[in-house]
Amino acid sequence: MTGVETRSVARDSLFLLADIRVEQASEVNRVRVRNLSDGGMMGEGTIRVQRGNRVTVELRNIGTVCGTVAWVQD
Repeated sequence: MTGVETRSVARDSLFLLADIRVEQASEVNRVRVRNLSDGGMMGEGTIRVQRGNRVTVELRNIGTVCGTVAWVQD
């Protein structure tokens, strides 16, 4: 994280399906995007990730976005 408090960034609540791939993995998994902002997204699915994993997400009508997992909740 950059030290910027991202909880204050406006988020759009939505339901969107996206494809996600963890860096260095070949498989692509489908996740449900629950909210999206300039600072991040919250997705849910069966993919196992850990804090710090680099991911690539393909968002319909937006394109490919790369990021880092900031937190995980079971």
